[in-house]
Amino acid sequence: MRATSERIDELTRVSELRGIDDTDAQADLWDALFALDRWWFIARGELPDVQPLVVDVDGRLMVLAFTSPERARQHGLARGLSEEEAGRLLALPSSGFVDDAVARERTGVFGVLFDVEGKGPYAPLGALDAMRGFGVDRQARRSSDASASLPPAAATPAATASSATPPAPIPIPIPAPSPVGPDRFAPPTDAPVLVVAHDGRRLRRQLVGSGIGVLLALALLAALVTWAITSTALLWIVVALWLLPTLLPIATFSEYVGAARRRGRPSLSVHASAIVIDGSVVVPWDSVTRVSWVDGPAGNLAGGAGRPMRRLSIIARLFAIGDGKRLVNFHLRDHDEVRRHAGSEGTTRLVDPTRATPSLPADAAHAYAVLTDALGSTDFAAMTVVLHRLVEARGLGWSRAAE
Repeated sequence: MRATSERIDELTRVSELRGIDDTDAQADLWDALFALDRWWFIARGELPDVQPLVVDVDGRLMVLAFTSPERARQHGLARGLSEEEAGRLLALPSSGFVDDAVARERTGVFGVLFDVEGKGPYAPLGALDAMRGFGVDRQARRSSDASASLPPAAATPAATASSATPPAPIPIPIPAPSPVGPDRFAPPTDAPVLVVAHDGRRLRRQLVGSGIGVLLALALLAALVTWAITSTALLWIVVALWLLPTLLPIATFSEYVGAARRRGRPSLSVHASAIVIDGSVVVPWDSVTRVSWVDGPAGNLAGGAGRPMRRLSIIARLFAIGDGKRLVNFHLRDHDEVRRHAGSEGTTRLVDPTRATPSLPADAAHAYAVLTDALGSTDFAAMTVVLHRLVEARGLGWSRAAE
């Protein structure tokens, strides 16, 4: 079926109804987008330097792409452009745009957003090539499965002419054995297909919010000390009890300062041969049996209840502090070997719950990447779509983990 704007509208509605967990719906939508001969853009700039319109969407720079020239023109008018400005359009081959996406990403643009009836799908520029490759592989698997399901006469009609002669045996390719030993755990040298790093804008909010928390805690401690000096000695007990709550915002602020110092080291990078967590723990793909993820809602700070604590929790989330729980688990078939090669770094990124609960499945042991501070819920959802496709392309399991 030829991809059209109306067909993509329909697929967009289906993907929204089924949700982000339905990989087939998401993949059908993006396959249709990649099948378009060209993507349309609102042109900005003058010849010879004409570029697609880039807008800020929730703090991210996004290229606005359209599935037809009329939709691009209508959107330009809706943005307040004149008839002449809205009519200046740029048509680029979809394949060429994907090929150049990484170079465009280096200019500071995060992703591409399709304006389908006022809202549409979007994806990071750096993930477009992997998403297109996933769609090609998916279609090839479907074609192969369809051929295998045909009856022998339909699948090989020429074979009836020489049915008396048995067909020559077809050699079955035997895959080369996977490399074993320390080489499997050597840091990958190829370019990653997916990189997750701490968002700069989010980190600045966290530093400001936790810094304010430190100042408030210290100010209250100073007030209590002053009051204790000028009042009864029993208040020193209150001062002593307040020391621990004062240390908590200091520890939080220190964590974000450490994240700022590690800006050059991604929290998670996915390569063709392995996954690297925090730039140090290497998990070979052939050690992974399945991948699970957690995107839990934020609860009240410190587990507190009541209206005042809820208000405090909301204020903290404005600074991206205590706004949920997000992590990815890579379940392992050889946890002990992965831990041995990870060394001391593995103590905080590998866990084996089967030691305490033997009834759990063997691959309950896993390596995990904590992305709570690095990504907000929207960016984490976009990341899971790309990661899901990479995982499914390898034939591994994928599920949402219990929080």
